[in-house]
Amino acid sequence: MAEARTGLFRATLLFGSAAAALSLIVVPMADRQAKLIVAERASDLDAMTTGSIGSDANVQRYTIRRSVLDRPDRAPCIMFPDGRQTGAC
Repeated sequence: MAEARTGLFRATLLFGSAAAALSLIVVPMADRQAKLIVAERASDLDAMTTGSIGSDANVQRYTIRRSVLDRPDRAPCIMFPDGRQTGAC
C-alpha cells in the first residue's frame, strides 16, 4: 500500500511539474498571438491624443485635441475652461 501511495505521489509531482512548465511556455505565446490579432483587426482604431497646457497667473489654460486620423490641413480642436471651443471640434 505504501508503494502505491509513493507511486501516486511521484506521478502527481511529475504531471504537476509538466503542467506548470507547459503553462510557463503556452501562456506568453497565447498572449503574444492575441495582441497580434487585436493589432491586425484594429485598423480603424482612432488613436486620439489629448493634452493640456499648464497655467501661470498670467497664462490662459486650454486643452488641444487632435486625432492622428485628421488631415494635416485641418485645425485642431481647442477647448477653453469657460466652454468655448475653436477649430475643428
